[in-house]
Amino acid sequence: MLIDASGQRRRIPVGKWPFTIGRSEEADASIADFRVSRVHARLLNEQDGYFVVDAGSRHGTFVNGERCERAKLKNNDEITLGVPGLKITFVEGTSSSSAAGVLLTRFATDTDSSELEKLRLFLEAARSLTGGVVVTDVLRNMLDYALRLTKAERGFIYLKQSSGGPTLACGVDNKGNQLIEDRNVSHSVIDEALSSAAEFISGDTTLQRALAERQSIVMNELRTVIAVPLRTKRAQASTQGRLEIEGVLYLDSRLASRNLSGVGPDVLRALAGECAAVLESARLMEAEQAARQYRQEMEIAASIQRRLISETEVNCDFARVRGHSIPCKEVGGDFFDVHRTENAVTVILADVSGKGVSAALLASMIHGMFYAQISSGGGLVDAISAVNRFLCSRVAGQKYATLFAAQLRRDGTLEMINCGHVPAMIARDGQVAQVTDGDLPVGLIAQSKFHSIQQPFPPGSRLCLISDGINEAENAQGLDYGTAEVERNLMAADPMKEILASVSAFCGNCEPQDDRTVVILERTQ
Repeated sequence: MLIDASGQRRRIPVGKWPFTIGRSEEADASIADFRVSRVHARLLNEQDGYFVVDAGSRHGTFVNGERCERAKLKNNDEITLGVPGLKITFVEGTSSSSAAGVLLTRFATDTDSSELEKLRLFLEAARSLTGGVVVTDVLRNMLDYALRLTKAERGFIYLKQSSGGPTLACGVDNKGNQLIEDRNVSHSVIDEALSSAAEFISGDTTLQRALAERQSIVMNELRTVIAVPLRTKRAQASTQGRLEIEGVLYLDSRLASRNLSGVGPDVLRALAGECAAVLESARLMEAEQAARQYRQEMEIAASIQRRLISETEVNCDFARVRGHSIPCKEVGGDFFDVHRTENAVTVILADVSGKGVSAALLASMIHGMFYAQISSGGGLVDAISAVNRFLCSRVAGQKYATLFAAQLRRDGTLEMINCGHVPAMIARDGQVAQVTDGDLPVGLIAQSKFHSIQQPFPPGSRLCLISDGINEAENAQGLDYGTAEVERNLMAADPMKEILASVSAFCGNCEPQDDRTVVILERTQ
């Protein structure tokens, strides 16, 4: 199976059934794209064939452009997951028609020793190319064997640039010396082989008028000229399965090569084909390694972010705080924290604009600054003002954050600041009310003024803070969850459990589009 996601192509063998595809790290084919559901689709191997089944994904599963809940798969069917730029090609079985296999069949009955020697060299080259790990090693190996086969003096590999022109990737002579200049080659032959996919194989250019009249061949006194395109088959709908030119194998010599009459074009063509295939595999491997490294780095970042958040439950003799955060990506822009002293408990919930790494970095900065201000004995207004000035001096309005901070003192006084955040909810005496008073988000205007509000918070009272990933969570019909259910569940014996369960039930299989965070502060006595 071949996955092509935003130009990064990789092959994944299907070695178990059912075979899962999704964003989760535990999926058999893990795709790091937040638009892909955690378990998006499954591949099944049943008695009457292979099938793809949608796993209740948000954006749907498509086979050859048609949305389906379940579809039978044929070789080279294209599966898309409702995400632009992401394609999966299902390849049934393995191909046995490689160039090496074809040549082996053709040469098996030939007893000519020179041909057997050429075959041995070719198969040795193919094996070494298959085992290559570095692209430059693959190119060098190919040139070494091509020179031994043809008895040419020099060999070069040119790869196709995005502009369409050739660029020198590797050069070597028949003594094993590396060549870094290509001024004395026939560039016209190389350009034509790359643009027209035509092959040029001549053991004596003086006998071919079309080649003998080329100025570059005459000036450089070239007698042997070989240019074979490197072709690979792209698994993309836009190419309709046709061969694509990746580059050119170029060989030349100032001596006429009689050896070419024995080699034949098929051996060179097959060697070039094997090299092109291995080059593509090497690129896919590099892309896969880069993707794996990215996932590992995201896992480390997520782990660090989780450690920055204080305990999910904090208790003292007069209060209890519980918090829970669910990032919609590997790392999130939401964070909450709890700071406890002998006479007060302070909580903060912040939501940084945007998602991903940049939002997580800014969240960590806000987290650290607020913690430092509160730990040094500063009040809520001074702490928030300092955070705002720092952000404005660094991000200059490009990023901002909404936040809600509250401090419950031992005497039962609750102080709160709302900086553009979702209104907090207070449950008291069987009633729930929203705290709507507030100021601007932090990070927008350096001169912003912030104020706090204070009110009594008797035993049994609960303060609930949520991020907009809760009240704006959507179901399959595109409806928002809102705050009514949060208010109702705030009166339950275990409000955190009830709120999270209610949101999950409302959204069903729809993937979260934003981080979801809930913090509940309760005065116990």
